[in-house]
Amino acid sequence: MRILVTAIGSMSAECTIKRLKEDGYYVVGCDIYPKEWHLESKLCDMFYQAPSTRCEDEYISFLLKTCSENHLDALLPLTDLEIDVINRHRDGFVKEKIQLCMQSSQVLSVVRDKYELYAFFRNDELVPTIETHLATKIPDTFRYPCVAKPCHGRSSEGLLRNASKEQVLAIIDKRDYIVQEQLHGEIFTVDYVRTSASGCDACVPRQELLRTSNGAGLTIRTCNDPKLISLVRHIGKSLNINGCVNMEFIFCRNNYYLIDINPRFSAGIAFSEKSGYDMVTNHMRCFTGDEIDSCIDIEERIIIKKYEEVFS
Repeated sequence: MRILVTAIGSMSAECTIKRLKEDGYYVVGCDIYPKEWHLESKLCDMFYQAPSTRCEDEYISFLLKTCSENHLDALLPLTDLEIDVINRHRDGFVKEKIQLCMQSSQVLSVVRDKYELYAFFRNDELVPTIETHLATKIPDTFRYPCVAKPCHGRSSEGLLRNASKEQVLAIIDKRDYIVQEQLHGEIFTVDYVRTSASGCDACVPRQELLRTSNGAGLTIRTCNDPKLISLVRHIGKSLNINGCVNMEFIFCRNNYYLIDINPRFSAGIAFSEKSGYDMVTNHMRCFTGDEIDSCIDIEERIIIKKYEEVFS
């Protein structure tokens, strides 16, 4: 198969491209920055500099043209913003018979809107949810300080922690913000893959010990908690996930509270690979009709992400 991978400067790109190449894919990569700025460009068979997603029509035209000129069968976007844009133009890719290796429009309508995600599971007794309100409809009984964040945000952009009532009132565009009860606890993320064809699924949970300000794990502890795994599988089935996503939880009051679901490979996808489960290969199988590997027993251990300087 021949595939276009977007945003190859993102943190999941190196692991993704290496695995695709090992699986025999012809990989064309693209990014808004020049290829000299990304080591990952050297892993690709071809590289193109892409326009910004802010220029939506130009960006979509670029993707379609690149796929056509290189006879590509599939498109794998690696960032939320690209997924949002591509999702709005699905018909163009369907017309050209280009497989979109990402979640369905139905799933994205829930997971890319933080209030809709809360509302979807609000009455589900199996999914602990954090009290959430639209910033335009905060009840008088709501307690501060709180967490405030954009409904359609990504990578902690626009996130306010420990926000006072005055800070919330000062938010300029309240229509795109939610407020949440501020919980304190340990952060867990789970790389999860599921094929909707059979319902077979697998996951690799981890506790984030050290992470960047935008939520990317640097030092993690893999874990094997049946309670968390059962919760993740229930969420995946309820949403009818197809492919790989990343779920984020906070452990508080002896419960795992759902924070967010990222409809893409996580920045720490390589942690799952190191743990023994191949998320990238199995994600692709969800779109080729092949069965995915079953879940494995995860050995609890600490894994550290290392950065290395190289010449371009």
